[in-house]
Amino acid sequence: MQEKKRILKPGLALVLVLLVAITGSMIGTLARYVTSETVSDEAVVARFGLGLPTTIDLFSDSYTHVEADAADKKVVAPGTTGQYAFEVTGTSEVTYSVSAGIEVEYSEHWDGYAPLEFSLKGGSEGWLDVEAFQTALSEALAAEVLAPNTPYSGAQTLYWRWPYFTTEDNDLKDTALGQLAAAGGEVPSVTVSITVTATQID
Repeated sequence: MQEKKRILKPGLALVLVLLVAITGSMIGTLARYVTSETVSDEAVVARFGLGLPTTIDLFSDSYTHVEADAADKKVVAPGTTGQYAFEVTGTSEVTYSVSAGIEVEYSEHWDGYAPLEFSLKGGSEGWLDVEAFQTALSEALAAEVLAPNTPYSGAQTLYWRWPYFTTEDNDLKDTALGQLAAAGGEVPSVTVSITVTATQID
């Protein structure tokens, strides 16, 4: 006797296919490996909190034997001298160095005559013209490199002078400048600029 073949109805076959698909999807989802971590780090910018000079008090309204006719009028003359000590305040969280530059500008009345001399020592020795003084200043500052969080300790004192006497020819130039200042026109002037720079060292 022949065995009858079972024929699935179309609806039942579709249900079986869907069950197989759903079961396979669930098994795949439940079987995968998943791991996750979230990490972070935060930093703030290192401080570079150095305070550089913002004013300079190099000249005066009075010296020994020299006094301006007004309290707010700074003057220079043969025999006058002065000084200025620049400092750097604050600290830095990075290694740094300090450099300085000097520039002297005479008005046109000086006609190339540049009598002011400069020194890091003061007294009666070490007086230089502005170019030589710039070299000496750069060399004095170049040796010091400050570690992080170290206050600046290399403050320099800049001395200047207008020699009272050098030569008789210069006496004539000095006198001519003083007479021009008294003539009532444009007064001869000199400007000294000092630039102090703090630089991070890599």
